[in-house]
Amino acid sequence: MTIKNSNLSSLIEDIYISKYGDYYFFKDFIISEIKEGITFSWEVAQDLLPAVFKHYGNKPALSYITNRVNNYSVNPADWYKYFNGKNKPCLKGYAMVTYTEAGWVNSIIEKLFVQTKVESFTNLYDAIDWVKQIGIESK
Repeated sequence: MTIKNSNLSSLIEDIYISKYGDYYFFKDFIISEIKEGITFSWEVAQDLLPAVFKHYGNKPALSYITNRVNNYSVNPADWYKYFNGKNKPCLKGYAMVTYTEAGWVNSIIEKLFVQTKVESFTNLYDAIDWVKQIGIESK
């Protein structure tokens, strides 16, 4: 299910559209829908960060949901670059919504590289509930 096909439009605070994907900014989390065929890497993530800082401020603490409605690849080792970098948002949680068996397997591999709370889902609404719970727990 894409964001456009959901009932979440009234909760969206802002949208950032790039050549790599569409990013939906909510109060305490971001949902991404990366475009077909992209290799999502640290360099691609750099495209998003200025929009995140503009919307959330200099030191945001939020969660990130990747809604994998398209087939794309991730360079999981680049998570090390994220967590070792200085100018980055505080990532409270990372949720992966996958709709295929291959996506589920890839999410298991990616979990090995993420240094925060991380979970995989087959339903976007379950992922949102999870990141909202993380937000409540961290307050």
